[in-house]
Amino acid sequence: MIKGVFVSTLVSLFVLTGIARAEGPTEWIPPLDVAKKDKGEMAFDGCRPKPERIDPVMCVYGDPSSDKTIVLFGDSHAMEWGPPLIRLAERRGWRLVTFLRAGCVIADVRFQPNCDQWRELAFQEIADQRPNRIIVSTSIGRRYTLSLRGQTLSRTGSEKILRRGMARTLKRLASIRSLTPHGIKVKLIRDQITAPFLPPKCLADHPDHPRLCRFPRKRKFGPGFDVVGASKAGLLPAIDPLEALCGPHWCYSSRGNIVIYRDSDHLTATFTRTLTDWLGERIGF
Repeated sequence: MIKGVFVSTLVSLFVLTGIARAEGPTEWIPPLDVAKKDKGEMAFDGCRPKPERIDPVMCVYGDPSSDKTIVLFGDSHAMEWGPPLIRLAERRGWRLVTFLRAGCVIADVRFQPNCDQWRELAFQEIADQRPNRIIVSTSIGRRYTLSLRGQTLSRTGSEKILRRGMARTLKRLASIRSLTPHGIKVKLIRDQITAPFLPPKCLADHPDHPRLCRFPRKRKFGPGFDVVGASKAGLLPAIDPLEALCGPHWCYSSRGNIVIYRDSDHLTATFTRTLTDWLGERIGF
């Protein structure tokens, strides 16, 4: 059984069935009863402001004195990519700085006052860091439901506004003068698919049949305002994590004995850490 720290090439060795047959009970990593806490370094380093605060919090990883500054910007779905990005920063000599806020949409739209004020301040602080490159990721889930002229929209009805707002955000970030003048400036990591159940619980309920904990490879709100916004901003191709999480038709709760999802819509730090090389190849810098 494989234990401890996983080399990031490990994921390429697993077949995309999401299943590893083993003698005796599967030793899940992380253990299913603590999987929900497997959030990664940034969650425990205080890298997110509390809900009542509007001032951005910046964390620094990698080489603090490096002349290569990479910004990670987004919500908790950006934070879940912290573990492999920290490894890449250490390997490649980056100064990785983060501006994260859980539950706040980074698309330039009217959402919630604290989120909207935080986003505007974060734009300013990102520019002040004089980044060479920016990595962006956001949830595209049901939480981001907007209002228009005093009326609450459905999540589907919010999608067009979110798409336009995401394009504005990405264009604004791409216009920062310090960004590398040629090639990739802003890179989007697309959102993953939300599971229709709690994957750790499903694995616990079906210890001998993890295949039962799969779900269709289909994003609920179409391609997602994140990638549509990137298209409008001329910032494709994006990185699609479904390449690593899913097969052609199904997404899975586990890969071998590694638990992929810590809840219905967040990945475990253990799993994303195994994707370090995979992510490094697709970032392109």
